[in-house]
Amino acid sequence: MFLYICLITCLKREIYNIFGLQSSTMRYIYIVFFALFLYYPSLYSQGEANSWYFGQNAGISFNTTPPTALTNGRVNTLEGCTTISDATGNLLFYTDGITVWDRSHAIMQNGTGLKGDPSSTSSALIVPQPNSPNLYVVFTVDEPHHDNADNDPSTFDGDGVNDGFMYSIVDMSLNGGNGAVVTGQKNIPLITYNTSNGLESRYKCSEKITAVKSDDCDSFWVITHFVDTFYAFKVDQTGVNTTPVTSRVGVTVPLSGYRRNALGYIKASPDGDKLAVAHFGFATVTAGNGPGKVLLYNFDNTTGTISNEIELSNSNSPYGIEFSQTGQRLYATFDIGDEGNGQSFLMQYDLSLPDNQIAASGTRILNQNNQSTFSFGSGAIQLGPDGKIYRTLYDFNTQRGDYLGVIQNPEAAAANIVYNEQGVRVNTDGSRGALLGLPPFIQSIFAKNIDIINNGDPNNVNLALCEGGTYRLSYQNIPGASYTWFVDNNQIANAVHFLDITTTANYRLEVDLNNGSCPLIGVANATFFEVPTAIASTLVQCDAYQTIGDNITLFDLHLANDQLTGGNNQYTTQFFIDLPAAQAGTPRISNENAFQNTQNNQQVYARVINTNNTNCFDIATVTLEVSSTDINDAELRVCDDDGTEDGFTVFDLTEANQQILSGITNPGLTITYYENTEDALLNRNPITTTTNRTQNTQGSDIVYAKAEENGGECFGISSIRLFVVPLPDIEPDSEYFLCQNETNIEIDAGLPINSNLNDFTILWSTNESTETILANQPGDYTVEITSQQTGCSKSRTVTVTASSVATIGSIDINDARDNNTVTINAEGLGNYEYAIEINGVLSAYQDDPTFTNVPPGFHRVYVRDKNGCVPVTSQDISVVGFPKYFTPNGDGFHETWNVEGISNQIMGNSLIFIFNRYGKLIKQLRAGTPGWDGTFNGKLMPSSEYWFRVELEDGRILTGSFSLIR
Repeated sequence: MFLYICLITCLKREIYNIFGLQSSTMRYIYIVFFALFLYYPSLYSQGEANSWYFGQNAGISFNTTPPTALTNGRVNTLEGCTTISDATGNLLFYTDGITVWDRSHAIMQNGTGLKGDPSSTSSALIVPQPNSPNLYVVFTVDEPHHDNADNDPSTFDGDGVNDGFMYSIVDMSLNGGNGAVVTGQKNIPLITYNTSNGLESRYKCSEKITAVKSDDCDSFWVITHFVDTFYAFKVDQTGVNTTPVTSRVGVTVPLSGYRRNALGYIKASPDGDKLAVAHFGFATVTAGNGPGKVLLYNFDNTTGTISNEIELSNSNSPYGIEFSQTGQRLYATFDIGDEGNGQSFLMQYDLSLPDNQIAASGTRILNQNNQSTFSFGSGAIQLGPDGKIYRTLYDFNTQRGDYLGVIQNPEAAAANIVYNEQGVRVNTDGSRGALLGLPPFIQSIFAKNIDIINNGDPNNVNLALCEGGTYRLSYQNIPGASYTWFVDNNQIANAVHFLDITTTANYRLEVDLNNGSCPLIGVANATFFEVPTAIASTLVQCDAYQTIGDNITLFDLHLANDQLTGGNNQYTTQFFIDLPAAQAGTPRISNENAFQNTQNNQQVYARVINTNNTNCFDIATVTLEVSSTDINDAELRVCDDDGTEDGFTVFDLTEANQQILSGITNPGLTITYYENTEDALLNRNPITTTTNRTQNTQGSDIVYAKAEENGGECFGISSIRLFVVPLPDIEPDSEYFLCQNETNIEIDAGLPINSNLNDFTILWSTNESTETILANQPGDYTVEITSQQTGCSKSRTVTVTASSVATIGSIDINDARDNNTVTINAEGLGNYEYAIEINGVLSAYQDDPTFTNVPPGFHRVYVRDKNGCVPVTSQDISVVGFPKYFTPNGDGFHETWNVEGISNQIMGNSLIFIFNRYGKLIKQLRAGTPGWDGTFNGKLMPSSEYWFRVELEDGRILTGSFSLIR
């Protein structure tokens, strides 16, 4: 091959020299001539972009239609990331610009320490080395770092370190086909810039990378930007040309605040003639950033030069940028305001207009709720293999996005765009999500394919077919064109415009028009799915629906699924009345789960379908046979002994099995219970939580038993009547009291008065069987009463408690005060209550042994046993007190003053002294004598306040005053 390459290169030079041809003309001759010698595989196909890994362990796969979430990714990056698959869509590797993970999601051999940055907009981009099937170039770009001296993240004016633009080589033939970063070809710097400005030489980085094919169809341009210059590096079969094509064109992004200014994507159009850039800001101050710009350029994919800057926007802060597949529409995302406030919007520009009208065509895109301002950050947008544009939805509150937004029809005019903010769910388990970045790819991957499936959508390359069939892939039969077919990336010997396929593979057609243009490419990912073998089956059902004996009943047709499919869980079934409907797939039987037959042995038709491809199916009959066998009705009676006696209780339904199968000799029957016959017929809602039934009415209720043979065929359905039998009506538990002065007490079983004792069996815990017994000891006595008629029993417990007459141990009297209290301290086994008799009037008995506001004088207290033990215990008491006044006026009331509650018998040795207000002793009295009559030496003492001193026999000395009132 090396000889051929040299020969072609030399011939190419000679033809240039001989004919003086320009490069475009020469390219045509070169391609034709080159094709005579050998074929070089295509540089790209859309399968290489089928796997995306990004954000917080998120990903999506385009190997399905529509794309589905991937949950096996290891990348966790705020922004920069990239992935690459093979031509058939199988993952090769992915990276965040620092670590490389292989197809098994393990860290690739030598795959750490790359010089990208997870906070770099495009930390990495992967480009296959042309004509080198195993070699891939991983370009990385660092984030512009701030000055470590002032630690201002917005400045770019000091000694911060930046690794700039580099590349590394991955060889997929190493490490058993899992690939490895080639030793010695890692982090190779691209030091090709003008370094006359010492500052620029240290900070050659703007976070932007894109790639697109060259017009020679056999190489790529990798493009980045810094300050005011674009750098385009050529990648061909020899590797990376480290001398870039530079284009110093358009605006200058100021170094002040460059760390923020450099944010934003750069993208080439899929056909390679345009370039678009989003600059997040244009700072003119030491910190912060000003409004950014969206800029559009022409790109010459022959020379790598950029020209003709068009400013599309100079407000807000743009970040994401992307072309539609045809390059006729450009989209950009913007943070609102200079710094962004968690809100954003999405713009479309019409690139089909003249240059001076493109900026004015900018239109905000509405989401499905007709909103144009969105409550999440601007984020990346990226064209997918399906021709749709995907957008990250970064929520500043949750710090991630659960969905990718999707522009469903990017080629449409802005007013007709369908934009769904919840297009693809990526956070399927709560642990992953989209952040700001999406993986960039070689933009040429997304150039519009030719349609070889002929389904009207060249972007839908997934083709589901059935085994045993043949499908024709084809394109136009163009005179003079060359057709080359590939199966799983291997060229086959077929050179016509069509190919009949019968096996699962990735198919690719390359059409060389032989006019100097790049080949047209069409792709089909064909999967041939197994055609099921449907097995005819029979369902046997009982004649238990509505009218017995008419052979009309209900069938759950899906009970035949296992027979029809042979137990293959990849198959599903549909049912039809006749064969034409089954072949057409319509109309289906609408009530497949409760189908009512019209006659015995009626046949319906089942369509057995491969769930992976519903076009792959087979048809078989299902015979609906009505069984003529039967089983016995049964009856269960259960005592209402669950403790509630509410007419509801628990049945063990299996106790009816013997009655149901009595006289039936079939040994293989199984019994299942249901609430109603329809459930029984359809095997629906069986009573399976337990063998017990827990809801039955007082009297009777009905459930249904279904007997099935070993094969699941219905043998018979019968009813089981359930009776809840009430328990004997006896009195509830009670308590009796045995007083200490009694030897025993009679207790009874609690039967109703006038009960016929012959109807019951009585058994006490003392083994006695009479209605009453004598209890001579405290304790619990249990009696079980059984109804002779129903056999149901109920127990009653009689508690015998010891009790006794009270003994008054002491009485606490707090007297000679405004509120006199008396507390009785009783002793004994009983439960006591208390009363007090004052002036011959007995109070009500109370549980509290303390009486308050007891008047002075002589009283009697009583203590009695609540349990009925007699006699009642009593004791006399005296409460000492002093009248507040007396009126010796001859009316017979309050004629004298004396201390109350003392007498000759009670504290008889007490002395009383009465003084006038001057302290003169007026009268001396002894307990039990008449009181003072208000005289002194026979003379009436005047109305006044008088004082007393009482020396009680118990040692207390009490003083106070009273009034003499005339």
